[in-house]
Amino acid sequence: MFAVGQRVIHPGQGLCTVVGVKDGPTPMLVLETGSGRGTTRLLYPTSQAERNLHAPVSRERALEVIDGYDDITCDAFSDHNSGIEEAHFKALVKRGVPDSVCVVKTMRRRIAEAERRSKKPGTYLVRVLREARRRSLEELACALDTTPDEVAGMFAERSHDMAADE
Repeated sequence: MFAVGQRVIHPGQGLCTVVGVKDGPTPMLVLETGSGRGTTRLLYPTSQAERNLHAPVSRERALEVIDGYDDITCDAFSDHNSGIEEAHFKALVKRGVPDSVCVVKTMRRRIAEAERRSKKPGTYLVRVLREARRRSLEELACALDTTPDEVAGMFAERSHDMAADE
């Protein structure tokens, strides 16, 4: 069970803080998000917490992901239906770092390929990239006890395209 004050990765919201526990017929964790869009509180069933919520990556793993960004292999999943592709990549983003970082790299590569062919990138590519980048930077910042902007700076220092803002 997660403790009050602990940071967790929620599959739909990303980084959250456990701020309480509600007893009752269905015990619930009280989670709070706060990713620059304002603070939101939500309830999450404790019976599903161990299966669906997870702690952010460790400091060591966060540094490995940042330093090893160039070695991350882009996801090759492809389908003629952009909705199926979007669902695939959103599922990866929900798993957190390092999968969300892989999605950032994959979306950036696909957008660049479209632009090289003088085509407009699919709107889902930009949408998924934005969410994957936000969630990746938040989780890495939590692991490194810093801000998402500082993490973006760490990527920039290493000339990784993860640093570029959309």
